[in-house]
Amino acid sequence: MTGRLGILHSWRRVLLLLPLTLVIVGLIVGFFNEALGPNLSQSIPFFGGSRGPIYQECVPPPLSDRPPTVNAFELLPHLLRQLWAPLLVPLTEPAFTTRDGTIKKLPADKPLIHTHPLGKRICILDVDTRELDEKGDIFASTLPKFSNIKLQTSGYVSHYLYAMVHGYTYKFLRVPTYKDRAPHWTKVIFTKELLKEYDIVVMLDYDTMFPSPELPFEWLLNYWQIDRDVIVAMSEDPNVGQNMDRKGKPNVNSGFIIAQSMGDPQKTQELFKDWAECPDEKRYKGCAEYKDVIFHEQSGFSSFVRYDFLNGLSVETEEGRKYVRALPCSEANGIPDVKDTGCIGHLVRHFWGHKFATPRELSESILENLVPLLAKAAFGDMDIVRDYRGMVLEGGQIVDANGFGKMGAGGANEGADLKGGHEGGDPPAPAPP
Repeated sequence: MTGRLGILHSWRRVLLLLPLTLVIVGLIVGFFNEALGPNLSQSIPFFGGSRGPIYQECVPPPLSDRPPTVNAFELLPHLLRQLWAPLLVPLTEPAFTTRDGTIKKLPADKPLIHTHPLGKRICILDVDTRELDEKGDIFASTLPKFSNIKLQTSGYVSHYLYAMVHGYTYKFLRVPTYKDRAPHWTKVIFTKELLKEYDIVVMLDYDTMFPSPELPFEWLLNYWQIDRDVIVAMSEDPNVGQNMDRKGKPNVNSGFIIAQSMGDPQKTQELFKDWAECPDEKRYKGCAEYKDVIFHEQSGFSSFVRYDFLNGLSVETEEGRKYVRALPCSEANGIPDVKDTGCIGHLVRHFWGHKFATPRELSESILENLVPLLAKAAFGDMDIVRDYRGMVLEGGQIVDANGFGKMGAGGANEGADLKGGHEGGDPPAPAPP
């Protein structure tokens, strides 16, 4: 019995770890391939689709309609989207159960903001000033492995995955630093720039991750009722001392920024310009303190910008809240491990207290989706699964329970065909006299 249990446990480990390894390597190569050198862009034969749950959607074109070889990495975004297609939550799905079992429901008494996918109009954005070229980084000379993956690599790969699954745009910006302020401020000006190209820019710190890749961003916008007039939305921080702004209210956290130019692009550009220039004190006296003092751009926005933006609007008024929105910390900040702070990360997780856990989050979010697909592909296929439960074992023979036939010790059928019984169908009808 011990030996059998050992085999079962070994099989379980293989089943769980193999798809994870393949997907992570594929994701890293697929997007960051170009930065790692042309030697990785080899043409690899495409051998067609498997007979899994999405077989019909993944069938390649006939040989006559395509070249004999294609760059497999170029196919990755399409394949990722097709792989997750059976799992995607509809934009208008009334309720969604989070990974921790919490049920979130779309507001039944308010109209939905989005009923059709926005696709490439949404840009998932990463901004970094670092070289990221050490072992385990995305721009290293050798591909990262899950065994040596850097924390930031885990986050960035997860962002790319999320964008590809839903057909969004993904951009990774390698940017210079300011001469007079912390590198954190770069996210503001480059979010502003990308808003000239995209209707919605979702800026993420590397330790901010989507725990449920199958949940579309449009669903989140519907849930939070972020309509086209909202320019920027961020989550509140925990309600503790160091996170309070100058008025004694919790800061908003800029590790997850929803920025929109759908309503009035000019107003969007104006607000982000004022935010980026906050430390210059052109409009906000005292903001220079946050050039290098935590929480940098986050504190600048929380203590200054949100109380005086556009034509003197403030989040303390109903008109101001029309443009600037604070999201609940329980839903868009923190992780379950720090639930005592009130920030649980039901829908978006930010690992500011546990950055070391980002590789775990990457693996869990992928496996939560892939294990059901693997199970369906393997054990929902009657070409793979044979059902002998209706048979009787007699010495060296497998006998039909109803006496219609049997299989000899050599495996050959003796008597009636047992195929139906083998594969779970009804017993074969008796042969006519």
